[in-house]
Amino acid sequence: MNSLILKDSMRPYFSFTLIGTGATGSHFYRSLCQDLRSHMDKPGFDKKPSFKLEHVMLIDGDTVEKKNLGNQLFDAEDIGERKVISLAERYGEHYDLPVKYYPEYVKDLETLNGLVSIPEHSERHFFFMPVLIGMVDNNATRRLIDDFFYQEEVYNLIYIDTGVEGVASAENTRNVDGTGFGGQVVIGFKYAGQVILEPVGRVYTNILEDQDSPFPGCGVQLPSQPQRAATNKMAAQLANNIVNNLLHTFGIYQHVINFNCQYGGSSPVLISKETMKEFEMIRDGGTEEGGASV
Repeated sequence: MNSLILKDSMRPYFSFTLIGTGATGSHFYRSLCQDLRSHMDKPGFDKKPSFKLEHVMLIDGDTVEKKNLGNQLFDAEDIGERKVISLAERYGEHYDLPVKYYPEYVKDLETLNGLVSIPEHSERHFFFMPVLIGMVDNNATRRLIDDFFYQEEVYNLIYIDTGVEGVASAENTRNVDGTGFGGQVVIGFKYAGQVILEPVGRVYTNILEDQDSPFPGCGVQLPSQPQRAATNKMAAQLANNIVNNLLHTFGIYQHVINFNCQYGGSSPVLISKETMKEFEMIRDGGTEEGGASV
């Protein structure tokens, strides 16, 4: 199978930044912590790590409400607390991981640049690879991440975005019971300043065309449809599978994954042979010129 293997002569130095810690994000984050800990607890990892972890950053301005308890990983005691604080304390401490949080919405590039930052220290034999995960329900934030992705200063980046179909109302369809099961996961990938895989806004161009979508927390009530917990969990699991591949084989195997949890299936757009060869030329020739390593 064609794949984009990050590891060559150097090993990846990961950071994980999650924007959105609700119905999909809370499930993804919990499994991310478990995946990281299971890999880092392997025999010999402490003496010769196959990768390094800078930190996990959680970003969300939402507060836990009673209505969140059904399909998000919060307890009644969390009501009134910021979601990122509850999750960081519960799972960060349980899995003994360096977890940071920003309990506000991100609405500008300056803030996002500061949160997805390059480590201040350097390590031999490692290259820095930030992983940015967007699990939001608004296109304004997706447009902002797209701007971030295409900055010249962003040299390496893996950007994973999930989107789920909302449950239609009876006014919009007669088959309400058949809606809300679909979704997609898109991987954008930038390496050594080159775009290898286009991010979600370039795959689904209506995202960038949607200039009317406001940021959350702007005093505007964002229209939303109910979401099925099963769909959120499947979106999270597919994103977790992508991350687990990064930790296990350092590989990216898909660009887009369309899925439907009602039928229990997914349809991936796999990495083409041409894309794999293009990446390998950049990877094998770029690490000696500086910038790809930390």
